[in-house]
Amino acid sequence: MNATTDVTLRWLGVPDLEALLARLARELELVAPVAVEDEVMFLPVRDPVEICRDYVNSLVPPKEHFLPTPEPLVAYRVEGGTATLEADGEAPRERVIFGIRSCDVAGIAYLERYFSGALFDRPDLADAPFMRRREATTLISVVCQQPGPTCMCVCCKGGPALERGFDWQLTELEGGWLVEIGSARGERLAARYADLLRSPPPSAAGEKQARVHATVERFAAASPHRVPSMAATRMVSTGRLDAEFWRNVGDRCFECGGCAFVCPTCWCFNVADVAGAGEASFRPEGDDPLPMVPGGVTGGTPDGRWVRVRLRDNCQLAGFVRQAGGGYPRWTCAERCLTRFFHKLSQQFQVRMGAAGCTGCGRCIITCLGERGIDRVAEGMRDALTGPGRASRAPLRPAAASAAAGTGDES
Repeated sequence: MNATTDVTLRWLGVPDLEALLARLARELELVAPVAVEDEVMFLPVRDPVEICRDYVNSLVPPKEHFLPTPEPLVAYRVEGGTATLEADGEAPRERVIFGIRSCDVAGIAYLERYFSGALFDRPDLADAPFMRRREATTLISVVCQQPGPTCMCVCCKGGPALERGFDWQLTELEGGWLVEIGSARGERLAARYADLLRSPPPSAAGEKQARVHATVERFAAASPHRVPSMAATRMVSTGRLDAEFWRNVGDRCFECGGCAFVCPTCWCFNVADVAGAGEASFRPEGDDPLPMVPGGVTGGTPDGRWVRVRLRDNCQLAGFVRQAGGGYPRWTCAERCLTRFFHKLSQQFQVRMGAAGCTGCGRCIITCLGERGIDRVAEGMRDALTGPGRASRAPLRPAAASAAAGTGDES
């Protein structure tokens, strides 16, 4: 992790911000929100004029720039049954992501705790590709002042502003931008562009707090969605939600995986070996591409060039936890939904990860075909807590099925 204890305050005038963005685009790689038809996407820009300034958030989270898919991990060549590794590719270019929202900064910090090995206190287990990209990237977040119709960050400590975990945090004020620098990466960027930064006006910090407070007040009118996190955490942590509750959630789930694919804190992946002459195409030489499926090639590996790729995966998809011996601990969609929301909201995972697995971005509300985003599910948990108690809790599946899968009730 790359946070510092103290936050340094600086000031950017409006012309200074434009000058900063122009220099970043010229001297480094600048990634920023860009309007593409009816969507906003975080893309590399060469000119600040391309940046979309009037937006709430993108549907696809900027975590794509840290966990691309498919992602080549290692390439090797097989000749006569002997494999030889190829040299690693180039190190990632230094870059800045500008305009990222607080909920996505919180999501990347959540991912960093896992991929850095900090979760296990084992830096030797760090995921090298992710950490190389993270170390090369400085995040310049912009505090939200206009909530969107699906925003829920106030429920999950994901915004509209953060108290820690950011590199730079910008708040638009009268006459300029308050810059909060909260990490060693942020300090290095500030030193590089010190000629553009000034000391903030004495009133800037107070004005920022007033604007954040006003934004929080506007949430009640802007978005009807809420995540009653305390009640939901209590119910899912203590296993007080019965089988009927999870069956109802599972019955509305289309098992498309959209919620996890757009979630800024989901990291699940699979790995496959694919024959290919180049990282971009993953095509074998002179032949049709092999399907990129979990497990990759079976049997002996034919001669040729191969690329081991990381592919996005998620717990809502049937087969995600299928085991080599034939065991399958989550047969039903209800069980997979239980697992997902346990990881998102339980006290056990909040203690382990240092934060809830939801930052309140609201993307799952947009993508869920069954209209069961985390807000609806968490509200159901709250209602189960405050409503009439149930006399008994049936197991999520029959004991015979649990024994066959090699696991018991996961609640």
